[in-house]
Amino acid sequence: MTIPLRLCGPAILALAFAANALHNIPGLYPVVFFIGIGVVLPALALGGTVRREPSAARPLGVALGWRDALAVLAALAIGCALGVKPLGPIVAQPGGMERIATLFAQLLVASTAEVMLFLGATGLALRALLGGRHDWRFGLLLVAVSSLLFGLFHFTYPAPWNTLANAATVTVVWIGVSTLFAVTRSVLAAVLLDNIMATVGFATRDLTLPLPPVMGLLLALLAVVAFAAAFACARGATAASPSPAPR
Repeated sequence: MTIPLRLCGPAILALAFAANALHNIPGLYPVVFFIGIGVVLPALALGGTVRREPSAARPLGVALGWRDALAVLAALAIGCALGVKPLGPIVAQPGGMERIATLFAQLLVASTAEVMLFLGATGLALRALLGGRHDWRFGLLLVAVSSLLFGLFHFTYPAPWNTLANAATVTVVWIGVSTLFAVTRSVLAAVLLDNIMATVGFATRDLTLPLPPVMGLLLALLAVVAFAAAFACARGATAASPSPAPR
């Protein structure tokens, strides 16, 4: 059974909400959820869409170019501006910088999956709803819908993440991340800003993760490779199918 392309985005998001219960299985969650569901499935859907409509690549954020370099610099500037004050006291402590760098590495694969799910898959769904439109209305709707979904998604986590206060906080954070994406159409910039803000949130709450930082970086690298492979496979597989005979 083949899922219609216009339903791929909603189907991926529904699966993500349902499968987030995997967080109770240590070691399986980062690979199965973050990479398998959070990265590979959106990549397949995006690749199929871009194959059918190459002009959709940039609006959906999957066409790398010089604008991504500027967008990444903007994300870095915004992230540093927002993070310098709350992280200042932590950096001043012994081992503070190492702690922040460790969290950044550990959270990178999660941030990648969040962007692909809530901007990639959500963008596909809204694009289908709007008939392929990519104007300011698409961007505004993407910011509103993805931020709401991102906040609601945190109710699938255990305490202390599934509180109304935390959901409201991450919704506000995602408004900033999704707005940057809507302006730049760069998934790289969105991942960077999301990860900076996640690092700030974990560090200021004195939270730690069991994942070794090197493993976090390796998982993030695996996510990038998996996305590139799945995206290329979906685009190439469709391209290899025969064209209909002319009438």
